Amino acid sequence: MIKNKKIVAELLLLTVAAGWGIGFPVMKLAINEYPVATVLALRFILAAILLFPFAMKDLSKIETKTLFSGIFLGFLLSLSFIFLIFGLELTTASSTGFLAGLSVIWVLILTSIIAYKLPSLDIVIATLLGLIGIYMMSDMQDWVLQKGELLVILGSIFSAIHIIAIDKIQSQQQNSMVLTILQLITTAVVMSCVVNFTGHNIIPTTWNFNLITALFITAIFSTIIAFWVQTNYQSYTTPNRAVLIYNLEPVFAAIFAMWLLQEQLHFNMIVGGFLILVGMCLPVFMKQNRLLT
Repeated sequence: MIKNKKIVAELLLLTVAAGWGIGFPVMKLAINEYPVATVLALRFILAAILLFPFAMKDLSKIETKTLFSGIFLGFLLSLSFIFLIFGLELTTASSTGFLAGLSVIWVLILTSIIAYKLPSLDIVIATLLGLIGIYMMSDMQDWVLQKGELLVILGSIFSAIHIIAIDKIQSQQQNSMVLTILQLITTAVVMSCVVNFTGHNIIPTTWNFNLITALFITAIFSTIIAFWVQTNYQSYTTPNRAVLIYNLEPVFAAIFAMWLLQEQLHFNMIVGGFLILVGMCLPVFMKQNRLLT
């Protein structure tokens, strides 16, 4: 029964990667005409508004520890977005895509430190395959580590901490709906402050189809559904397995970019996506092998 729950949970976590993946091409359409921070603030504000009616009943009986846990997760999520956004503005998208994938390594290192033990060989190999896959998909060449890259690395560290924190908090059986809405509200508030700090307006003076489409798709699929599934089901697997599944985000992003933006899928992207898939499945195959022997 537990094994079945884990399989279902990991399949649902694939929808998280898909939700984040579709967010890239639709966000790209919007940020060509609007500031990135403004689009992200509106995305989380809309997501919080849409989810609020469904969370009202649970919020009415919120526990103190859940309140602080949700706000804490929201701050971690906000910090991840802030560093990734400002890093992206100072470096290339390919460098950002690769360096953001370093969250795989940070999860591996941090969970090992917390557990006071070395990671298993299958997890190490899977992680390396995932990183090589991300590198190939990003098509990054001849870069030198500068301020932008350092900011993205910080963002990837906070992404890893956010994944591990969800795992620890959900082990306490806290209300996933409340945790999700609190994360969205906290991130909406923090991103609104960032918009004001950068001198932009939260509410644009003009709206177009690309912005409205991007906001609704990212608010519903990339935010509400993705973070609710992540908060509710990630605890059924390990943080290492979860982050390997999340590494399918660039695979889904490439597929949706082909569909929505008519971008071409190059050979290196196909090979990179295949390596990520192998890395995700490898620990399961090796574990089953050990059980059979």
